[in-house]
Amino acid sequence: MKGQPKSPGVWWLVCLVFLSLQVQAGDALAVSGPGPDTAEQDQALDQVREELDTLERRWYGLMRLRWHDLQGFSGGLGAMLVKQPKHIDCSTGCAIQGWFVAVEPGLNGIQGGVGWGKLVGETGRTNRLMHTVHFGWSVRGVIMRTYGDTPLYPESQTLAGMEAGVSFVRLNFSLSVFRSLYSGPGDQYTQDWMVSTGFGWGF
Repeated sequence: MKGQPKSPGVWWLVCLVFLSLQVQAGDALAVSGPGPDTAEQDQALDQVREELDTLERRWYGLMRLRWHDLQGFSGGLGAMLVKQPKHIDCSTGCAIQGWFVAVEPGLNGIQGGVGWGKLVGETGRTNRLMHTVHFGWSVRGVIMRTYGDTPLYPESQTLAGMEAGVSFVRLNFSLSVFRSLYSGPGDQYTQDWMVSTGFGWGF
């Protein structure tokens, strides 16, 4: 037939030359090594890994001033425990999340709580007090002891429940659901379930 070589040796020779050229090209790439862009990328990845591996435990102070329909005016202090890379500085702003505890005495009652929250804020020169909260939310289990002038009957009771709060541009709004632990005659709860609200400043 026309167009076919008279000997298959020609095809073998062409294949050997092609394979030899491919091997030489691979050797040249191996000798040249990675380019500068690849080296910079590897360095950046190593730096990120190092920062993620150097986490430390920290605590940040929290505070809140608010009006609550059961407590009246109150002021609270608390602390949040977090894990952060060592290079993070919250003096000009950072995001944190973790478990926290808080105690909040007021005119007509005192409240203690344990919960979980996230926030974006800054400590300024205080280093550990998160005095400015730009945005955040929290859910906490709370126990409140009322006294003084409250809408409850009797006025002095122990309440237990849950509180959800949202802070936006330093303003804080909270919604609580309580159950009274007080039992009257015949072990009947004079106040069963109740919903209360609060608003103020802080977290």
